[in-house]
Amino acid sequence: MLFSSILATVGLLAVGTEGRYHKRSDGTVISSRKMPQKRSPSPIVVTDVVLPLTKKKSTSSNKRRLALHGLLATIGDGDQTTITSLETGEEFATEVVETGFTCTSFSTGEKTTEAACDFGPYYTKSSTFSQISGETFSIEYGDGESLTGIMGTEDVTVAGVEVVGQEIALVTAADWEGDGTTSGLMGLAYKALTSAYDGSTQEVYSPIFTKMYSAGDISEDYFSLMILRDTEGDSGYLAFGGVPSITFTQNFTSTPIIITNIDGYPDSYDFYTINIDSIYLKGATVTSSGGTSVEYIIDSGTTLNYVPTSVATKINAAYSPAATYSDDEGAYVVSCTATPPAVSIDIAGTLFPINPLDMILDAGDDTCITGWMDGGSSDTEDIFILGDVFQKNVVSLFDVGAGTMQFAGREFYASDDTVKRSTVQRRKAPRMVKN
Repeated sequence: MLFSSILATVGLLAVGTEGRYHKRSDGTVISSRKMPQKRSPSPIVVTDVVLPLTKKKSTSSNKRRLALHGLLATIGDGDQTTITSLETGEEFATEVVETGFTCTSFSTGEKTTEAACDFGPYYTKSSTFSQISGETFSIEYGDGESLTGIMGTEDVTVAGVEVVGQEIALVTAADWEGDGTTSGLMGLAYKALTSAYDGSTQEVYSPIFTKMYSAGDISEDYFSLMILRDTEGDSGYLAFGGVPSITFTQNFTSTPIIITNIDGYPDSYDFYTINIDSIYLKGATVTSSGGTSVEYIIDSGTTLNYVPTSVATKINAAYSPAATYSDDEGAYVVSCTATPPAVSIDIAGTLFPINPLDMILDAGDDTCITGWMDGGSSDTEDIFILGDVFQKNVVSLFDVGAGTMQFAGREFYASDDTVKRSTVQRRKAPRMVKN
C-alpha cells in the first residue's frame, strides 16, 4: 500500500501511481475477519477540526501523477509548513524527507543529487525532534523504489490541533522517482500497519488521529472524508471527531470494518476494509462483485476503483462506445466523449450510484481512461479498492470507536468538471523490508 501513512507534516510524499492491492498469492499470508462490534455506530456531530483539501497538480512527467489531495500542516518549532498528500488506506507512521538525504536514481541505480529524486520541500530537524534509539524505517515498493531512514518524535500541528511528540519516520535515503510536489503524506489507517523496526521486530505507534482523541482534542473517535469533484478550489474536507459543516443528507449506512491482518504484523487492523453486497450495472447485479468473500479497501489515495477481473470486463464493455484495455496505459481506454453505464455500489442494502462524471478520467495527451480497473481474478487471493471514483459520491465516516464504516450518499451535485473527466493518480504497491 502506500509508503507513508499518517502525516500532516512537512512536504509529504505523494506516492503516485499504479493501482495498489495486496495479493494473497505472492507468498504473504493475509487473513480477514469481522471485528466484534464494540458499540452502536457513533452519533453524527459537526466538528470545527476540519482540513480543507486542495488539488495540487504535480510537475512530474508521469501522467499518472496529475493531481493530489493536498492539505496544509506544520512540523517542529520552526513551523515548517507544507502540502501533504492524504491517505486513508495505508499504514500510519508519519514520514518526512530530511534535508541532505541520499538520493539514488531510480532509472540508473547510481547515487545522484537530491533534486533527481524530485521531492517537494524537505524537512530540517528542529529543536523538538528527538531520535528514537535503535529504531529504523524501511519500505520497498513493487516497482523497485525504496525509502529508508530513522524513527523519531516531533511536534505536528493539524487543523489547529498540536500533537506533541508524534512518532515520525525521517527518510535519509531514497531510490525514488518523485512528483515534484510532495515529500511525505498523511495516512489515517489503523495502527497495525507501520514501518518502524527495532532490530527485526516491528514497532507499533499511534497515528495523529488516535492521539488527538486520547488528548481530548476531539469529542468523537472517528474522522470523516468528503472528496469533491470540482477542478478549482477545495477538493474536499477531512474532519476529525465529526463531519464538516457542509450541507448533505445525513442518512448514513453502516457496515463492519474487517480486520485484515498480514502475517508478521500485530493482530490488529491493517486497512479500512469492508464487504459490499454487490455492484449493480444497468440495474442488474454483477456476478462475483460482492459478498463476504470479496473485500474492498476504502482508500482516498487511489483514484480508480479496483474490482474483480470479470466485473471490470463487464463494466468497461458497457460504455458506449465500449472501453478497451491498453497495455501501454495499463488501464481501460475510452473515448473522452463516451457515455458511461449506470453503476451503483450496494453496501448493507443501500445503493450508492456513481456519477457518470467520475467514470471517465483524463490521463493526458488527449487520452481518457475509465474509472474501473482490473484488480485481480481471485476473490480468495485479492483485496480490491474503492477509490476516489466511489468516494466523490459519498461522505465516508471512519467510525473507529464502533468498528464500522459509515457512508452517506450524495446527490449528483453541481460541479465545474463538466467534461466527464477527472485527473488520474494511481498508486505504487510497497512491500515492507526488515532491516
